[in-house]
Amino acid sequence: MKKKCALFLVILGMCANNILAQSDNRIKNKKLIFNADMASGSLYTMAASSVLTGLVNYYVLHDAFFENSFMYGLYSTNDDNLSVMTMNPMGLTARELFNNLQVGLKLGYQSYTPNFVNAGIYASAHYKLEQFMVGYSDDNMQKHRAQRALFGVTGLLSLGSMQQASRVIVEAGLRYSMAVAYTSPNGDDREQLNDGLVSHYAIKLASRGMLQNIGVFADVNHFNLWKNLNPGRRLDGYTLGITWTITPQQVGDRKL
Repeated sequence: MKKKCALFLVILGMCANNILAQSDNRIKNKKLIFNADMASGSLYTMAASSVLTGLVNYYVLHDAFFENSFMYGLYSTNDDNLSVMTMNPMGLTARELFNNLQVGLKLGYQSYTPNFVNAGIYASAHYKLEQFMVGYSDDNMQKHRAQRALFGVTGLLSLGSMQQASRVIVEAGLRYSMAVAYTSPNGDDREQLNDGLVSHYAIKLASRGMLQNIGVFADVNHFNLWKNLNPGRRLDGYTLGITWTITPQQVGDRKL
């Protein structure tokens, strides 16, 4: 499974590298949805990622290709005595700086008309790393680490003419979450995890200036994350986040 996870990351990396290599010839068709997104559960890692991708968007791609997000994991169990906690987003240890990470690509199509309502659809592929603490007391919390690949389809509505200074984008989609690796006090067996569906919801504001492409999102797991960890025990997971894109339009005076 580790080989599959590495292969998935290599494929994503090759795609991103190809995009950078051909930045001057990048497709300018406004009907094309083609983006990479990066999310982190650490405020410091998120800030570093924003600076790096913002520079690439502005100086290399001259377009809003890389999106950034801060995400926070929430967990609940059917055992009232068991606590499940996400890592400290302000922590400085290695496991806190990389506690939650998600990287992926989106590819799809959207209409681009003067009408108030435009629609689109895109397919996505993501790699996600989750690290969280599990225990029966504050003195007995142990680290769990899950790695997943997610594949899905998302539909969107753009409310407001494409020529307007601002418009609202609403997204709803479904992704299949496949476990590729898991490390816990019980061992390094991915069979401890279930696979299943995750629904994705987002609301974004597309406008000029500093508020361009800022929004919120929520990912909801519709399956028990734990499979064979303990019979009858259930772990539910949710991810909340804030997303934004640093683009040339935030620096210059170009049109959207």
